[in-house]
Amino acid sequence: MKFSEGEEVLVKHPSTDRYHKGKILSMRGERYKVQFETGIEQYVHSTDIKMNRPSRSTTRASSKSRKSPTRYSSIRKSPRKRSPGRSPSVNRQSTRTQKFAKISLPRIEIPRDMQDNGNTDSKKNINDDEHSVESMPLQSRLKEIGTVTRRSMRLLSERKSQMHDFSVDVKERGHSVQRDQDLLKTINYEKDVDINPQVIEKRKKEISMVSEPQEWGGWFGTLLLIVLSPVIMILPQLMCTKDECILGYPKILTDVTLYVDLRIFTAYLGFFLFVIIFSTIPIGRKIDGPQNRIGRLQYRLNGFLCSLLSVIIFAACIYKELEVTDLVIQNSVQFSISGWILGTILSLLLFVKGGKAPVANLNIHGSTNSVIYNFWQGREINPRIGPVDIKINLFRTSMITIILINLSIVIKTIEEMETYSLEYLNIGVMLGTLLQIIYAMDALFFESAILTTFEIMYEGTGYMLCTGYMMYPFLLALTTKYMLYHKTQFTYLFVFPILAFIIGYLLYRISNLQKNEFRRNPLSPSLMHLETIPTTRGKKLIVSGLWGHVRHPNYLGDIIMWWSISCISLAHNILPYYYAIICTGLLIYRARRDNERCKMRYGLAWEQYTSRVKYMILYRIF
Repeated sequence: MKFSEGEEVLVKHPSTDRYHKGKILSMRGERYKVQFETGIEQYVHSTDIKMNRPSRSTTRASSKSRKSPTRYSSIRKSPRKRSPGRSPSVNRQSTRTQKFAKISLPRIEIPRDMQDNGNTDSKKNINDDEHSVESMPLQSRLKEIGTVTRRSMRLLSERKSQMHDFSVDVKERGHSVQRDQDLLKTINYEKDVDINPQVIEKRKKEISMVSEPQEWGGWFGTLLLIVLSPVIMILPQLMCTKDECILGYPKILTDVTLYVDLRIFTAYLGFFLFVIIFSTIPIGRKIDGPQNRIGRLQYRLNGFLCSLLSVIIFAACIYKELEVTDLVIQNSVQFSISGWILGTILSLLLFVKGGKAPVANLNIHGSTNSVIYNFWQGREINPRIGPVDIKINLFRTSMITIILINLSIVIKTIEEMETYSLEYLNIGVMLGTLLQIIYAMDALFFESAILTTFEIMYEGTGYMLCTGYMMYPFLLALTTKYMLYHKTQFTYLFVFPILAFIIGYLLYRISNLQKNEFRRNPLSPSLMHLETIPTTRGKKLIVSGLWGHVRHPNYLGDIIMWWSISCISLAHNILPYYYAIICTGLLIYRARRDNERCKMRYGLAWEQYTSRVKYMILYRIF
């Protein structure tokens, strides 16, 4: 079958089983260059292309408007006497019951032997121009395909319906019910948009399905977590001082200024506002985020640039001999409490804002009948105030703070050296801070990949995330602060945690980049080798490669990295391993939460997926 340039066709991509609308751009032998509706251009074999035929209703309507030629043929006009052996009723009944199949024939390629019988001029034109399209008369087509029966037409229609399980115009993409052309629109939550009533009704049904709290032990479990989470994150920091840094009973002093300091609170608030303001500056690449229920959000990728500017300002403060290192290291408790206060205030404001948000924007797991549970989970997934995305700025603040804390510890280590010699250098703390800085800089450098993670796409922005992001950096510093106060001598045993960190990093980064590419463009040529399972929502699940061994290889890489950083301390105390233990528990529970959500989202396809990929994080263990 040959197609002409500029023709609208249906194309099956090599990595999928579904046909998509496309346009012929050019051809090369039996391969055609096709442009999909999404703008992607791909070479496809002619066997994977078919005509974009009109719907049956259009064909029927047009056929009704035309009169049958047999009514005015010479056979009907010729006078003929009725046979005496047949009654008039029999003839009328046979004529009335006889039905003919209405056929809509595609263009059929002319066989080689028929082309040889044609004239020389037409054959020469065909050879000169590969884009010419052959057409045959209707009677010739009927002779080629033979007799068409009702059964053959029914089988043809069934085969066609099997090839089009999902209509291009009404299929769902992930958690979006918008058409392909609507998904390309970039909008903000705060703008006035016309939301499809179908989206709102679907969202109301989803919310009603999870009216009861499903995770974290319900409303009682989240109430305990709201109270205990700041204690779990602040109490270990009270145990780690310059005099003593071990897990034990902390010294609780009655001086309030040792816990709440207005100067520290103002500094942390000012830094958070600095990150927010920098995110609004038109510097950095602007990309479309993941598909949303009412469109796509746009993100300005300048988190890495913001971190570089922060490091430059930090270096300028050191050059001016400002005591920023002592401010950061000695006041980690005050910074943690200030972060908890800021996170609580922000989560309250977002909770009020979520009450006025459109139904389509709501987080279904934060729209239950429990106010406490909704406050913990967050009513919205990606709340925005004008051009400011709250969640992405919380993430950037957290990562940049990790970098600044570890730079402070490095400078403090160098200042405490007796002489500038490798003998007196605390190798353990230098390695630990270096790996933490690499982790944070990597997250900001590959900021586009974070947009397709569970945390950004599905986790609500509530008390859990707001306070967690603001307190998270100081909990990580427990490991490097322990190594600062307990000088670790150089040993060849450092090789093993460093190798483990490299393995964990490669596993984490490769799996995240692959998932990011798959969610953004499943038709990418770099992903054609992956085996997938289709779902009723129009998405696909990877069942090969790294994602074919465990369901969350990125979680496994994350856990390996933090345990390797903790092991550099070579400590016999549990304090430097504190964050690694918490990180492992949180990721295990997140894997369970994601499993339950996907079971509800994908149904039978998820059961098929779990039968192929049986383990969540660690192969043959969990």
